[in-house]
Amino acid sequence: MKKALFCLSLLAVLALTACGGSKDAAEPTPTPLPEEIINNPVASDDGMASDPGMEVTPETATEPDVDAELSGMVDKLYEAHPVDLMLLTTSAVNLNDLSWLTYNTGLTADQATLVDAGVLSESLTGSQAYSLVLLRVKDKADAQTIADAILDNIQMNKWVCTMADKARVATFDDKVLFVMTNSELT
Repeated sequence: MKKALFCLSLLAVLALTACGGSKDAAEPTPTPLPEEIINNPVASDDGMASDPGMEVTPETATEPDVDAELSGMVDKLYEAHPVDLMLLTTSAVNLNDLSWLTYNTGLTADQATLVDAGVLSESLTGSQAYSLVLLRVKDKADAQTIADAILDNIQMNKWVCTMADKARVATFDDKVLFVMTNSELT
């Protein structure tokens, strides 16, 4: 019994220090998930709400389809400039879910109305500070406005164990490309 308690205690200590790192370095404070995400139940795969009182809408029942043009552009970027991260994936930016939109892009509801579609490319492991967002705006005249909003409002410390310390944004025609990363990954 003592051996089992010792093993469990050791396992708990290891789990609590999994993010590790030097205590001398300033530790990043992760951006908390929005309250709406924490407190609201989500729809299950069959489209039924896990909470009987929750209304199921197209926005809550399914994720938006990944925009083929934007996803293809990300693929071409990675072919030209490979990114060596574990479990790198590209997914759609859900413009109808303001909590996640703000969490991943820094955009407000008013700014989101200027965007036509978007993709997000990140590692599925939260210990690698890397995020690429590619958006297509409805009017190319708004591209710089959206680029400035992302750069000004994005949370560089949205991960639990790490944070980005470099961010770049570029506009071209009706597209806005934003990348943030930790300089160790750059």
